[in-house]
Amino acid sequence: MIQSVFVPYLKRVLHELSGGVWDLGEYHAYAAGSDVDFMAHVIEAVTQDGLASVYPGAWFGFRVGASRPDRVRFTNDARNSMACLCVPSVRNGHLTEQMLDFLEAADSCFLNINLYPTLPVAERRQVAESLKPFLSKSVISISFGRGFALTASQLGVVLIHQEHPLRKKYEAQWNWFSYFFNALAARAFVNLDLAEIGAVDDKRRKWVLADVAARGLSVVDSGSYYVESFQVEGQLPPEYSPLVRNGLLRLCIKPPQA
Repeated sequence: MIQSVFVPYLKRVLHELSGGVWDLGEYHAYAAGSDVDFMAHVIEAVTQDGLASVYPGAWFGFRVGASRPDRVRFTNDARNSMACLCVPSVRNGHLTEQMLDFLEAADSCFLNINLYPTLPVAERRQVAESLKPFLSKSVISISFGRGFALTASQLGVVLIHQEHPLRKKYEAQWNWFSYFFNALAARAFVNLDLAEIGAVDDKRRKWVLADVAARGLSVVDSGSYYVESFQVEGQLPPEYSPLVRNGLLRLCIKPPQA
């Protein structure tokens, strides 16, 4: 099922979500139980004799599977390393020019396609065009959690260009991983009504924008509606301190179920 049904369907979905920008015909797919499984394996493999650079504020999960955590750095300088980034960023829901510079400087990239489906249509295409130059040097990890409405049943899939050196080095292991992919989640994804999911995302985005405006906060009509970041003026209560990074307060907003 995975190569004959699921992978072609996933490629079509990503092609449509990108507004026709991403052509993934020359990319091979491998699967595992969850995106975290593959993330841990890739980071572990890369950091045995190299470095992984995680964009500041991005998901700490990039680091937790590494036996050499000293080789996984939170930095905006990805030279001579693998650049790791969630798309959109789980830090602020946006893809910025600084993040693109981060990817450009790296030897290779690990892109976790996370909240991408929750972006507005025009912004999804813009993000796709910005990322297109980096896809051939990337391991593209698809997260089927919040963005693809499969939070309760995770699934891990990576897409990688057929000429990528990591594919050539680890294909035997990745084929073994793929034998044990989450077939239940894959079948669920193939049978999802993606148009209905998109309609629900639109309702949730409008709810978040209205809620943020009602609270007197700045409304930015872009990025993922799950994540908002604010520049804080004055003192915050101590319980908010874990949410502050580099002077920004990060809020993960979960709208009511639509």
